[in-house]
Amino acid sequence: MEPTRFTPATAGSPVERSRAEVEVQHGAPANGNGHGNGHEEEIDLNVPKPRPVWVVAAGLAAAAALAGLLVTGLIPRHGQTRDLNADAADAMNAPVVVNVVRPKRAPAEVTISIPGTLRPWQEVSIFARTTGYLKDYKVDISEHVEKGSLMAEIDTPEIDAELRQDQAAQAQANAALNKAKTERKLTKATLDRFLSLQATHSVSAQDIDEKQSAYETAEANLKSAEANVTAAEANVKRLMELQSFEKVMAPFSGVVTGRAFDRGSLIIANPTAVEIKPLFKIAQNDVLRAFVNVPQSSALQIKKGMKVKVTVRERPGQIYDGVVMGTTNYLDPMNRSLLTEVKLPNPKEADGRYSLLPGMFIDASFTVTRDVPPLRIPGPAIVNNAEGMQVAVVREGKAHFVKITPGQDYGSEVEVVGGLNGDERIIANPGERTVEGAAVTAAGAENVAAEETKPVGMAEAGKK
Repeated sequence: MEPTRFTPATAGSPVERSRAEVEVQHGAPANGNGHGNGHEEEIDLNVPKPRPVWVVAAGLAAAAALAGLLVTGLIPRHGQTRDLNADAADAMNAPVVVNVVRPKRAPAEVTISIPGTLRPWQEVSIFARTTGYLKDYKVDISEHVEKGSLMAEIDTPEIDAELRQDQAAQAQANAALNKAKTERKLTKATLDRFLSLQATHSVSAQDIDEKQSAYETAEANLKSAEANVTAAEANVKRLMELQSFEKVMAPFSGVVTGRAFDRGSLIIANPTAVEIKPLFKIAQNDVLRAFVNVPQSSALQIKKGMKVKVTVRERPGQIYDGVVMGTTNYLDPMNRSLLTEVKLPNPKEADGRYSLLPGMFIDASFTVTRDVPPLRIPGPAIVNNAEGMQVAVVREGKAHFVKITPGQDYGSEVEVVGGLNGDERIIANPGERTVEGAAVTAAGAENVAAEETKPVGMAEAGKK
């Protein structure tokens, strides 16, 4: 078969247009006269036309293969997802395995340790009672003084001059008193003489009246002189008292904890002035006071005369014996605690210094006996949320939350003073899945011997 040639007369068909485009791309002239070398390029366009049946069959085969692949991949995945959802539902609906414990009764006698603060047995600020200049001080800070020992001397020239003046005034008052006594004695004798002559009518009634008046005047002058002497003596005594305050004495045995003035300083005695500073501060440290705030849960067990064991971190291994001096018998409404005062002897160390210092923090241990001991549960069993303090208990295979009133906290265990009766099965450590009404499977205390898990009854606890 001769190859079909491309001519302009046949350029209207699609095949001929395609051939023309190919010839243009290869540089052939459009009129079919050949390339630049003078020869025509012949192209075989005898391509069989595709049959429609084959195209449809190929499309159906591809669609069937794709559907097979989708079915092969989706059906197993759908089954897996269904199985996983079923397993998750079963896991969510399955009972939660929890460890349960039973509350146990706390011992009747318990030791509670409460922090406190030490204070001196006595502590005073010594102010000047007389005005003058500090002549000398005999003791300084940290020195020990005995009761009645001299601590400082104040020079008071004005007080000394006033004392001499008032002593002279007292002497004048005494002289006036003696004169008044003499005049009274003379007027008394004259009056008696005139009264004896009245019977013989040797004197007139006028004379007797004058002598009587003179006697009464002398009597009044005597009383006035006596009052002047009393006033003069009082002034002298007052100035002598002020002069005695020139010597500052220790009111009790203790340690000097403060000194505010140096030698030559002006000392002003004015107790109403707020800016006046004390000469010295002195504290008695051989016996100390410890103030402890006992919580309400133990306040009723604190009695006067109770023994107290005191420890201090700075003195490891040493225990100091104290005694309760008393309480305020009033709970502080801010923190619901009872302020308790403990008397604590302060021994001396080998170097002569006191073992304890005022202001130290201490731990005071009280051994109290409770008539009805509270219940005690593990600390992790308590859930604290918006509903308050709660514990989860197991009843009829479900978890239920119960409000409680906690007492003393010992860290791993907590006392409960309200909300439980002692026979509950408490979940030891509730998790996120432990919600109200959740199905649970109890473990732990269920396997414990009955004697170990049996709660102590209230009457039995009272006997203990």
